[in-house]
Amino acid sequence: MVTWFYLAVLICSTVMTGCILIKNRKVDNAFVLFGVLLTLNIGGQYMMAVSQTLESAVWANKIMYVGGSYLPFVVFLIVTRLCNIKVNRYFKWFLLAYATVVLCLVMTIGHNELYYVSAELAEGNGFHYIVKEYGPLHVLYPAMMILYSVMLFAFVGYAIKKRKEIPTRTVVTMSCLCAAVFLTYIFERIVGSKISYLPIGFLIGMILLMRYFDRINMYDMSANILSSVEKMQEYGYIVIDNKCRYISANSNVKSLFPEVKNWTVDKEIPASDSCLYQNVIRGLLREDDDVWTQRTLTVGDRYFQVDVRDLVHGKKTSSGCLIEFIDRTSERNYYNAIEEYNTKLEKDVAEKTEHITYIKDMMVLGMAEMVESRDSNTGGHIKRTSEVVHIFAEKLMHCKEQFGLSEEFLKLVIKAAPMHDLGKVAIDDAVLRKPGKYTDEEYAEMKRHSAEGARIVENILQGVEDDAFVKVAKNVAFYHHEKWNGFGYPTGKAGAEIPVEARIMALADVFDALVSKRCYKEAFSYDEAFQIMEESLEQHFDPELGKVFMACRPELEAFYNENK
Repeated sequence: MVTWFYLAVLICSTVMTGCILIKNRKVDNAFVLFGVLLTLNIGGQYMMAVSQTLESAVWANKIMYVGGSYLPFVVFLIVTRLCNIKVNRYFKWFLLAYATVVLCLVMTIGHNELYYVSAELAEGNGFHYIVKEYGPLHVLYPAMMILYSVMLFAFVGYAIKKRKEIPTRTVVTMSCLCAAVFLTYIFERIVGSKISYLPIGFLIGMILLMRYFDRINMYDMSANILSSVEKMQEYGYIVIDNKCRYISANSNVKSLFPEVKNWTVDKEIPASDSCLYQNVIRGLLREDDDVWTQRTLTVGDRYFQVDVRDLVHGKKTSSGCLIEFIDRTSERNYYNAIEEYNTKLEKDVAEKTEHITYIKDMMVLGMAEMVESRDSNTGGHIKRTSEVVHIFAEKLMHCKEQFGLSEEFLKLVIKAAPMHDLGKVAIDDAVLRKPGKYTDEEYAEMKRHSAEGARIVENILQGVEDDAFVKVAKNVAFYHHEKWNGFGYPTGKAGAEIPVEARIMALADVFDALVSKRCYKEAFSYDEAFQIMEESLEQHFDPELGKVFMACRPELEAFYNENK
């Protein structure tokens, strides 16, 4: 009956070990080792039960101890993993050495009296067992079992304390595992049974681990990552050593780069004109490319991110590298589509904005021309002064640092020039169209056009143009009749108090008035006009700006000669 009991337990242990291997090919080695050692332990028990000689029973006992000596150590490794406890490696080596010493003492049975003083084969109830007298060093085995029991129960206490970080199922599994092993061993010792029940305790532990095997793996982050990566079809891998010798590659890479199928393991990767060699392998061989970690690679219509990671196997230095190919084709296509859409959208917006700006500019120029058509004294003045400001601004761009001006600012002044007399739309026709000299009252009415112009410009441009342009256009309209000496209008500002854009406009406005024919005067010659302008520096005009304006004479004469 006992023989059949041992045989049944042996079969159960063997089947469960096979299930662990079949269930997950990436299973932790400790679980496999647990099953193998348990099978050896139970197998030794069964062999002893059916032994017919003392010699065969002693060898069965030694086989049983192979499993019994190392099983507690393997259980210790599994429990520390479940609790995520980092154990000093030297302590692990000590425990492993302790188990090895015990096993070595067991192997001396029959040769000396260190572990067993004597051993005799006995039979009872249809099975055989050894009646032994323990030697002086046999105490090492129960001492080892007590040590492991204390440590395992300490880990259970730690797991209970850290229950927020360690899953409850893990704590329950560990507790049952430790209790099954410890209580079985104590029962065996107290009762002094001829039948060993310790394999039953380990078998119960194995059943518990099998029951929660999948759940336990869920708590292992590295196992989860590895499992997920393996299922990602867009990933490809090549492993090479630090001498650029081929080690291995997965099927994704082989289908992507057929030349990999011709590479020989442990042989240096042959040079070729292939996309893979020229863009990836050769880059790894370059001495100046040691820090190369990521590139991109286009293969046909597919786009890959290429990552290179060092491989370290038990050493501090790299033993090779892992080349990872991640298919980013769909992402790139998505980004390209977004970029194309954004480009088209920006182009459409720019075209719409340009069209709106053109319409708005035409409206402003139309208003200016309407004003000019009402003023019989200034035909073509707005267009001419706008061009004069343009010529003047072009000259100022060569010395803009001297005046603290920017190219963007000067472009705004050019754009604002046609608006300088918009305020005349608010002036009475009788005054605006009077061919002769103004009375004091009429002159006062005419001077209103500066303030009116600023108001109209702000109403037209506010909310349509940016604030910088609105400010420049208002200043041009409001202050272009101010004088450097402070005797201008409408505010009587003097010198640098007058905005620079208005000082620029004043020079262009007066010059056009001098060289143009009006109903009340003939046009001055260029010599006369420039002489008047020069004499008015520091009186009417900014002297420094005026010098630059005087330097524009060739361009101004050419313009007016072309438009007579």
